[in-house]
Amino acid sequence: MVKTKITVSVEKPVVDNAKLALLKKGKTMSAYIERSLRALSTSEILNDLCEELNLNCKYVTSEQMEKQRPNLTGKVLSEMEVREMRNERNSRLY
Repeated sequence: MVKTKITVSVEKPVVDNAKLALLKKGKTMSAYIERSLRALSTSEILNDLCEELNLNCKYVTSEQMEKQRPNLTGKVLSEMEVREMRNERNSRLY
């Protein structure tokens, strides 16, 4: 695919903080912006489709999904606890 350069105006501290956060994740600003724009257009397409079909649905981005995940660092869960968490998460999605 052909890449296109774009120009945006953002306050310098915002850019600096974003670059630092992305550097820690091993990602580039360009890749992050492209992913965000793709998610936005995908979200719009899916929401329009749901509206046309009179469906009560909502598109959830991967970022939104990650934010909703509980922090389980260092916690050992039983199979039943994991199943309950999945069921609860699915009930929020559907």
